[in-house]
Amino acid sequence: MDRTMPTPIALNSKTSHEVSSHEVHHLQSILEAKDGLWLRFLTKAKWHPADMPHAEKKLILKLDFLILVGMKEDLNLQGNALNYVTAVFWASYCTSMIPACYWLTRTRINIALPSLEVGWGLFTFGCAWARNLETLYAMRFFIGICESCSFTGVIYVIGSWYKPGEVTRRVALFFIASPLGTMFAGYLQAAAYTNLEGRHGLAGWRWLFIICTVITIPICLLGYFVFPDVPHRSKPRFLTATEHEIANSRLKGLTAPSELKVSRAIFKRVFGRWHWYVFVVHWILMDQSFTPYSTPFSLYLKAKPDIYSVSRVNTLPTIATAISVVAALVAGITADRLHNFWIPSVVTSIPVLIGLVLLVVYNVGETGRLVGFIITGFEGAISPLTMSWATVTMANDAEERAIVTASMNAIGQAMAAWTQIFQYPATAAPHFRAGFISNLITTIGQFLSVGLIAFLVSRDKRKGSSGADSAENFR
Repeated sequence: MDRTMPTPIALNSKTSHEVSSHEVHHLQSILEAKDGLWLRFLTKAKWHPADMPHAEKKLILKLDFLILVGMKEDLNLQGNALNYVTAVFWASYCTSMIPACYWLTRTRINIALPSLEVGWGLFTFGCAWARNLETLYAMRFFIGICESCSFTGVIYVIGSWYKPGEVTRRVALFFIASPLGTMFAGYLQAAAYTNLEGRHGLAGWRWLFIICTVITIPICLLGYFVFPDVPHRSKPRFLTATEHEIANSRLKGLTAPSELKVSRAIFKRVFGRWHWYVFVVHWILMDQSFTPYSTPFSLYLKAKPDIYSVSRVNTLPTIATAISVVAALVAGITADRLHNFWIPSVVTSIPVLIGLVLLVVYNVGETGRLVGFIITGFEGAISPLTMSWATVTMANDAEERAIVTASMNAIGQAMAAWTQIFQYPATAAPHFRAGFISNLITTIGQFLSVGLIAFLVSRDKRKGSSGADSAENFR
C-alpha cells in the first residue's frame, strides 16, 4: 500500500445502505469538513499527516485528550517514590502485573483501571495512618497490586486505539510524564516536610501520603467518565456514534481485538514466538542502562559537598531529566515519521554509550564526569521506543501484546530493583566503578538486541508472518 495515500474510512454495510438521505448528507459533510485553526497547527507541526481526513484528525485529537490527559502517572506520585518498605511493594507489583494485564484484555478497562487507581489511593491513605510496621507492609502490598497494570494497561489502550504510525509519539508523551512527575514530586516532598511537619500532630511523611490520595482520587473519578475502553468493546462517552465507527474502521487489518474466551492457546502463541524472549531481554538491558542519570548522579553530587551546594545537587540532575524528556519526544515523532524503530533507537543510544565510557574511564576531569552523567539521559528515549515497537509488532494479537508488554515491565523492574543495590551502593559514592562497567556492558548489549529485533521483524515480514506485517507498514 502506498504510504502517501490516506487510509479510506469504510462504513459498515448498514451505514452505507440503510441510512436516510439526511444521514448520508451528514456523514458526507463530516468527512469533507475543513480543519480548524488548532488542527491546522497540529498538521503543520507534523502531529497529524497532511493527507489525513478531517474526521480522523478530530477523532485522534479527542482520543489524545481522553487517554493521555488526566492519568495518575502525570504526577508520578507512586508510593514507591516515597521509598518505604519497597521490597514488599516490588514483590506484589511484579508478581501480579502479568496476570493483571491479561485480565484487562477480558474486562472493561474504563472501569477496571480507575477502580484499581481508587484502590491505590485508599491504600496510600491507609499508609498515612499506619501505627506499626506490619500495617505499612500490608498497605504497600495492596498498593503494588493496584498499581501493577496501570502502566502497561495504558500502553495496551494506546495500542488499541491508534494506527501503528501514530503509537510511538503517544507512548512517548505517556513516558515523559514520569520524569516530569519526579521533578514535581521533589518540590512537593520538600514543601510537605517544610510546611506540614508536625501539623495536626502528623509527621511530614504522613502528609505526603495524604497529599497523594487527595490528588489521586479526583483523577480516578474523572477516569470513570473520560477514560475509554478498547474500541471494539464499547463506545466512549465523548465520542459520537460516527466517530466510534470511524475508529473501528480505520484499525481493521492493523490492530486485532481481544478474543472473547480464555484459551490455552495463548501460552503457545506467547512462548512459541520470539517476541516474549527478545523483547523481555531488551527491556531488561534498557532498564539497567537507565540507571546512571537518576539516583547515582545525585549520590555522586552529594558525595562532593565541597564542590556542589545543596541547590546544585537538586538542580543538576534535572538537566539529564530534561534531556530524557526531549529525547523521548523527538525519538517518538521520528519513529512515526520514518516508519522505523531501530534507527532512532541506535541514534539515541550512542550518547548513552559515550557517557558511560566517560564514567568508566573516570579520569576525565569533573566536567567530563558531569557530561557523562547528563548525556546518559538520552536513555529515556529507549523506553517508549521499545514499548511502541513491541506494541506495533504484536498488533495482530491483543492477548500476546498485553502479556509480553507486562512481562517486559515486570521482569525488567524486578531485575533492576536488586541489581542497583550491588551496582550503586551509597557507600561507593562518588566512584561507582562496578555500576559504570556493568551499565556499559548492558548498553552494548542493547545495541545488539536492537539489531536482533530489527532482523527478526524484517524476517517475519519477508515470510509474511501475520504478527509482523504491521510493524513495518505503519499505515
